[in-house]
Amino acid sequence: MPITFHGLIPVTRIFAPLLGVWALALIATAPVSAQVDENTLVAGDIFKDCDICPELVVIPPGSFVMGSPVGKPREKPLRRITLKKRSAMGRFETTFAEYDACTAAGGCSKKIYDREWGRGRRPVMNVLYTDIQEYMRWISKKTGKTYRLPSEAEWEYAARADSDTEYWWGDDMIKGEANCRGCGTQWSGVKSAPVGSFKPSPWGLYDVHGNVLEMVEDCWTTSHKGVDPYGKAKVFPNCPNRVVKGGAWYYLSRVSRSASRARNDMRVFSYFIGFRVLREMD
Repeated sequence: MPITFHGLIPVTRIFAPLLGVWALALIATAPVSAQVDENTLVAGDIFKDCDICPELVVIPPGSFVMGSPVGKPREKPLRRITLKKRSAMGRFETTFAEYDACTAAGGCSKKIYDREWGRGRRPVMNVLYTDIQEYMRWISKKTGKTYRLPSEAEWEYAARADSDTEYWWGDDMIKGEANCRGCGTQWSGVKSAPVGSFKPSPWGLYDVHGNVLEMVEDCWTTSHKGVDPYGKAKVFPNCPNRVVKGGAWYYLSRVSRSASRARNDMRVFSYFIGFRVLREMD
């Protein structure tokens, strides 16, 4: 029977002291109710604002060092970032099912092409920044909450899950643990995998390494010089390129590292680029 909660303590918090991260992932496959008092939520809790809304994980405030000392010049200089407020991040990359709900409701103007890989729980891809903004406006209006793309700093902070290594589990890719080229899965170098096909991070996020690259709000710059110390996105008028993070099925594992960053032309969509939502919290 599906596990739900209606204004009560989220199920993941009840069992957290008893189970490890991987066991929690089994519980987390159950549907969660939208009937949650936001003021009772703590870091790691899972909730959603409506039946067709993305599942969200509460991300705590905190500080981290952005970038990598062994990465490319565009991942430097290292910068300490402090995020003062909690937020809620999409537990999964935004799916075709979630985006299709926006299209069906008239909030999104396109039916996004899936290359005949399947829709449903596969991450939506082939989206432009303007398509993503249509989705964010629609889901924000529907819920009365602010949904948006995370900044690059917010994304990296959440993906790291309090780690300072290249991946949240360590400095080396583990074969079979993510969907990237040469990473040893049935999808590697072939196509996207359904979201949630691999283990979640200690903070409960899936596919932050691999599957599809995730667009963030920041305009592309060639380094971390001038990054906001409180994690605000770097944006400027007539932004030609935006930052994408997290690697993809198409790319080798190095592109999937937490600090890795690449640029995507605002006019270009791709079968290896999608996005993940951030929902603001008070």
